[in-house]
Amino acid sequence: MKNYNELYSTKVYKDALAFALKAHKEQKTPEGLPYSFHICSVANEIINSLSMHNISYDKANIAIACALLHDVNEDTSTIVSKNTLKLENIDSVVAGVAALTKDETLGTKQEQMKDSLNRLVKQPYCVQMVKLADRITNLAPAPLFWNKAKRQSYVNEAKLILDTLKDSNDYLASKLQYKIENYAIELDDNYIVFTNENSQLILDKSHKNYLKTFKAINRLNEYLNHSLFNSWTNINKDRLEEYKNNLDINYIKSNINKNDEKVQNFLNKIDTDVII
Repeated sequence: MKNYNELYSTKVYKDALAFALKAHKEQKTPEGLPYSFHICSVANEIINSLSMHNISYDKANIAIACALLHDVNEDTSTIVSKNTLKLENIDSVVAGVAALTKDETLGTKQEQMKDSLNRLVKQPYCVQMVKLADRITNLAPAPLFWNKAKRQSYVNEAKLILDTLKDSNDYLASKLQYKIENYAIELDDNYIVFTNENSQLILDKSHKNYLKTFKAINRLNEYLNHSLFNSWTNINKDRLEEYKNNLDINYIKSNINKNDEKVQNFLNKIDTDVII
């Protein structure tokens, strides 16, 4: 039952957060923070908007619950449903989370985004708000490994989200517009350098297959418990001469078990043209 002057239910917040934390387990953000940092940030954007843009108590609870749960279906093995979660307005929350979840059977990320937005426009405004809040949160400084093309693509997506859902909440729409206008796209660093004790492996961030290659090498390194490289960092072109002792791709192949199917999948994603 709503208490006097309550904008939203703290019980709904805690119940949805507890469910999300169990689902996301040890997942991290790109910055290495617990995933709770992201979902709580999205929920906080929703809560902040409540004083700026009046919506009903029930709709506020739906928006907050969807904010906390919005990545569960997409990023975990758990599904938000009436059978897995007991929550007020659960039917609306389940439908909202489903609309916020990309259909990964579609061919490209662009198709997945457009499909999700097409489903979101059929949802109540309180659910659409979550997508605005999510992209506001994600338009923090980009992860260090993103190149210019990825940053530009992310801003273009944000513009599409804003154009599609701007009527759902004036405050969140204005904040997202500000984030888009002030997002740093240009890079001061042009290369990623993977390092071990003796040598470096340098990737050209301007290469069209750079991101796929970076992710494959980084995840291969994690899978092998960092036996290949100790760390990675960014450099600009002027510092390239500092890293002359480069590794050949054969070094990677000679230091891993190529019979491991997961390792082989990583290797198949590595584009040797990206490597200097």
